[in-house]
Formats: sequence, C-alpha cells, structure tokens
Amino acid sequence: MSAAVKPVKCVAGNFIAQVLRIATGSTTVALTTTAAIVSGAAAASGISPILCAIAVCAGGIGLSLPNDSGFWAVSRFFHLNEVDTIRGWSLGGFVSGVSILIFVCILSLFQGYLPGLL
Repeated sequence: MSAAVKPVKCVAGNFIAQVLRIATGSTTVALTTTAAIVSGAAAASGISPILCAIAVCAGGIGLSLPNDSGFWAVSRFFHLNEVDTIRGWSLGGFVSGVSILIFVCILSLFQGYLPGLL
C-alpha cells in the first residue's frame, strides 16, 4: 500500500469518532463504536493499529458540546457560562485533537522505519 493512503485511513477513523462524539455526546460510545467500525479495515490495510487507535482517540477528544456531561462538569466547576465553555473547553479539545491527528499522519509516513508502529 502506498504511503499516501495510510494517513487517509487515520483521518477517516478520526472523522467517524468526531461525528459520533458530536451526535451522542459520549466519548465512550464514540470510541468503542468507531473502533468496531474501523478495526477490520485497519487490520486489512496494513496500517499500524497503534496509530489507528491514537487517531480514533484524537477524534473522541474534540468538540464537547452541551449534550456531553463533561461539558457541564467543566462549566459548573469553573463557573463558566455556556459560551465561555464552548470557547475554552470545546474549541481547545478540537485543536488538540487536530494536532494529534496531524502528528499521527506524519508518523504513519514513517511506519516502516520506526520500531513499534507495526
């Protein structure tokens, strides 16, 4: 498989986890469902299961919206209103998830050379 296809599979797992996190509001549901969806494709494609798992987990980090209990825990603990919680908690999580995904895509290009990735 070409090196250009591997990052695309990482991005697909991340995107599915992100959409499920937004839809359900639960990181646990998003991660376990996404792992079940992409595990077969990841195993057949030759991509590192470690990188695939990290990409999926990065998708579960971002965009904690008001349908998530963690959103309200952060909001109430730090005495923030909803707008400030979205700015600080949700956007911060999204930026960190995208940063992790970029790093995973870079690592997937060196999958055959770095020990422990396959």
